[in-house]
Amino acid sequence: MSQWRLPENLKDLLPAQAKNLELYRRTLLDLYQSKGYQFVMPSLLEFEDSLNAHGKDLDLDTYKVVDQLSGKMMGLTSDLTTQTARIDAYLCQDQRVNKLCYAGPAIRTKSSRGQSRELYQVGLECFGDATISADIEVQSTLIESLKLLNIKDIVLDINHLDVYHLIVSRLDITPQDRLEIAQATTIKDKAGLKILLARFGKNSDADRLVNLLDMYGDKAVIQELKSMGKDDKGFKKAISDLDALVGELEKLDVKLSFDFSDIRGYQYHSGLIFSAYSPRFKSVIAQGGRYDNLNKSLGIIRPATGFSMDLRYFVSYL
Repeated sequence: MSQWRLPENLKDLLPAQAKNLELYRRTLLDLYQSKGYQFVMPSLLEFEDSLNAHGKDLDLDTYKVVDQLSGKMMGLTSDLTTQTARIDAYLCQDQRVNKLCYAGPAIRTKSSRGQSRELYQVGLECFGDATISADIEVQSTLIESLKLLNIKDIVLDINHLDVYHLIVSRLDITPQDRLEIAQATTIKDKAGLKILLARFGKNSDADRLVNLLDMYGDKAVIQELKSMGKDDKGFKKAISDLDALVGELEKLDVKLSFDFSDIRGYQYHSGLIFSAYSPRFKSVIAQGGRYDNLNKSLGIIRPATGFSMDLRYFVSYL
């Protein structure tokens, strides 16, 4: 074996790619700092305890090593979002709004389709603001970021997780049931979901959950959601948020789509979530959303929303 051979789904960046990545990094950080986001550099290592607090998916994505000083298990950075949330918890114990941005390497045990296990993650997070204006600012800034990278044919796919969470919360199910329902919903397995919900018989919330799998498309699908929840006060805020968001994003020359059964990241995300796509790329180019109370298990109640993107992925295609 050649001494230069790298593990699967890892690669070096050659001079032209490394130069482009650095140019993109500087451009994006300048944009974020002009909007009031302060730059932070999270540690490459953290204890396993803090990783487990953020859901099974993040734990499975993280490489583990033993700390030779304490004997405790540590994880290598796999997601700068959760680490930035920890920094916010340290900085802002007075609950004021705090806006942070970051750029740095992350490594994951497995890769998404067409992507490397090694990322150069750039993003921003807005903490302490529970209003829809924070969601609008974050998503508008993502669109501006992609346009700065000369990506103009942007499709932003949006969901409001409160709809899914509200429906599921009304069903009398076990944690295992909840996991199986989420798995069926994620892969849009309507037949499997119906089997899981069959014991509820004629139940309006079970029917709504199955109907979510067919609720995707352009903004007309919001009208379907309004019809489904017209007599449901719990849907009111989610629908109001979606209407306000659409009203602002439509001004930014971006194609909007909606998928109310897209619940990726449901273990720590809440509220509005989104993924950005472009025909020029094989898979998602940026992701984000609201994750209020991410550190609730640590006794920290804090609204937050943000996004991140992988610059290594961009320089591989642009």
